[in-house]
Amino acid sequence: MSDAKQKSIPEPITGKVRFDYIKSNFFRVIHVDGVHGGLRPSGTAIHMALFSERNAIPQTEEMQITEGRIVSPIKVEGRHAIVREVEVDAIVDLGTAVALRDWLSNMIGIMESINKKEG
Repeated sequence: MSDAKQKSIPEPITGKVRFDYIKSNFFRVIHVDGVHGGLRPSGTAIHMALFSERNAIPQTEEMQITEGRIVSPIKVEGRHAIVREVEVDAIVDLGTAVALRDWLSNMIGIMESINKKEG
């Protein structure tokens, strides 16, 4: 077999590597109050939907106006619930989940250390 037809096995990366972080067109900052999810049906990854939590915004309001000033609500219509707005759905494999867990544990440790010094 000629050298051109042989498949070469890439050498493992050694030394330095640089990563450039480029924000996608859909990049945005989100606030996270909680997570909902579990394992994918195949069991090959973790599915997590991150959500923010807030009071419901009324769909309509009717207000009493006196002398050009809003005095009080007369009628408010809308949801009578706490809203959990799903901000992003993330699917991670086991290796990524472990790295995420380790990173979060490290950040939690740093935060606890700072809070103990300030407290």
